[in-house]
Amino acid sequence: MKKIKYYIVIAALAISFNSFGQEWYTTLSYDMSVPLGNTRDFIQKTSFRGFSINVGRYVTDDLDINLRFSWHTFYEEMPYDSYTEDSRTITGKQFRYINSFPITAGTRYHFNSGGEVSPYVGLGLGAYSQNVRTDMGIYYAETKKWRFGFYPEVGLFWNFSYGTALYVNARYDNSLKAGDYEGLSYLTFSVGFKFGN
Repeated sequence: MKKIKYYIVIAALAISFNSFGQEWYTTLSYDMSVPLGNTRDFIQKTSFRGFSINVGRYVTDDLDINLRFSWHTFYEEMPYDSYTEDSRTITGKQFRYINSFPITAGTRYHFNSGGEVSPYVGLGLGAYSQNVRTDMGIYYAETKKWRFGFYPEVGLFWNFSYGTALYVNARYDNSLKAGDYEGLSYLTFSVGFKFGN
């Protein structure tokens, strides 16, 4: 609950940045994520629980820099079975969770930036706080780890009124291995709104 409060405060601050000038913008989006690689080995179900907040500033007419805060939650209920880990076997139902919190800095190059529809390509990197948890009866196993990660993305803005645009994109989030913990990756599809220029 505490993290939700932080994200609400971040969203309010992000929207207020637009008052500093025309070159600032904020995007708020609903995210759907498809697990890939090690993420898919642990949870195969697509996640429909996620959102992102971006604060960006144009450095030229076509190029911006931005900060992103996201929260993506994966969940899967496993069937009643016997599961073995570290030479111990437990029989029952498993409930698996991954909570991923990317905090990244990136850049986007916009094509046709003054037009009604403006596609773009982007990339970025940063820190990914990722919690991986397995519940089984009264037992649970959990790892919380910060990982370095990066992402490429493609998307577009449809500017339907002054200072407001519909925003869609696809992004590949990939966190790298940290010590004994494997990296996690997933493909995210976002839809939302952009406020500011």
